[in-house]
Amino acid sequence: MCYTSKNIKRFHVRSHESTPRSTPNFLQGAMMERQFTDAYIRSLKPRSSRYEEFRDGGFGIRVTPKGLKTFLYRYRINGQRHFITIGHYPAMSLSEAKKRFIDLSDIRHGEVNPKEQLAEQKQKDQSTVKNLILHWYTNYIEKHRAQPLQIWQHIKVDIIPLLGNKKLEHLKTREITQALDKIVGRGSPVHANKVLSTLKQAFNYAVSRGEMLLNPAMTIRARDIGGIEKPRERYLTLDEVKTLWQFLDSEEHGTSFQIRAALKIILLTGVRTGEIRVAKWSEFDFENSLWTIPAENTKTNIVMRIHLTELTKKVLRELKVHSDSEYVITGADDQSILSDRAMPRAVIRIQSRVGIPHWTAHDLRRTFATQLGEALHVDPVVIEKCLGHKMPKIMATYNKNEMLPQRKEALEKWATLIHDLSQDTTYISSAPELNEMVSV
Repeated sequence: MCYTSKNIKRFHVRSHESTPRSTPNFLQGAMMERQFTDAYIRSLKPRSSRYEEFRDGGFGIRVTPKGLKTFLYRYRINGQRHFITIGHYPAMSLSEAKKRFIDLSDIRHGEVNPKEQLAEQKQKDQSTVKNLILHWYTNYIEKHRAQPLQIWQHIKVDIIPLLGNKKLEHLKTREITQALDKIVGRGSPVHANKVLSTLKQAFNYAVSRGEMLLNPAMTIRARDIGGIEKPRERYLTLDEVKTLWQFLDSEEHGTSFQIRAALKIILLTGVRTGEIRVAKWSEFDFENSLWTIPAENTKTNIVMRIHLTELTKKVLRELKVHSDSEYVITGADDQSILSDRAMPRAVIRIQSRVGIPHWTAHDLRRTFATQLGEALHVDPVVIEKCLGHKMPKIMATYNKNEMLPQRKEALEKWATLIHDLSQDTTYISSAPELNEMVSV
């Protein structure tokens, strides 16, 4: 006979009527099966093998030979016994374990297997924007896009920091626009539109895989975020920068060392082609890492001071080995100034060999400025200072300093990025998220 509380109550009634002198031993065990308490759980000692104690409803505790105590939920489905680990005592308190047990019991009473529901919930917990975007990048973008690095920059710098922890099932359009507004707020409206485009593509991917019912970014218009974009002048993407730099370092370049070095210096420093073409060695202070361009050689007729990174100095030192002229870049005779037609002709030859669509040497200066803003988020005022532009009159009145420390920091970051690109390790070693990616 199974002694339930109802059986025990009836027995007590009969026992009271017959006035027994003592309670039977077999009934004492049933009466002693009381609710768990902290004192009782603490009193449970390890044995030679693990053992378990359960109370009504399947709430139990397991004790191992090493003394580890674990709360359990035991239930049956179609005659088969199942166990779910609730938590470890005392890291999980008894009251917390009871609450979790009640939640699991409610699921079971709803004719649902709690294990299946927990697995489904775990999947939902892992379905974050970060996990989706990494899965999309690794399994689609890297395999099908010829130039994936610009998209990875959006993911690494903007999407993961701003939206990475958001659950896909709860992601709202408003949360996306708020994230994009932050990008616009730092002075990058066009970049915000590009990030929006990346998000739309990633969420379409999620919809096609059944991870999302609707694309929460689809109704967001670029004009409402970064505004209507004017046609942009040519600049190189990060993938193109990588391709060009590696080509200039290869044995198939078919271009003079002076031209290749000049293109690298323009890309590294953002100077105008005319400024490097007429540069003299006397302008360079290697000890203090400074290039001082005299006013007569600048478009603005203002002395320009440029920080020299180690990568820039490396290019210059290699040039010095090949030259005994006062000029840094020389023509065919290794003495005179490079012809103003030589670089454009060389760029055309490089285009035909490297496969990068039409670009000019001046576009490398534009690339420098654009990528400082989009890839490295350098302050627009600092970028203007790096380019040697004249500031608007109202700004020039209140901002007369050259911002050398800020410009130095920007140039160092840019040189590091170019170095990483050229080594073909870009964003893999620096992106551990890809190695620890959770598939969605």
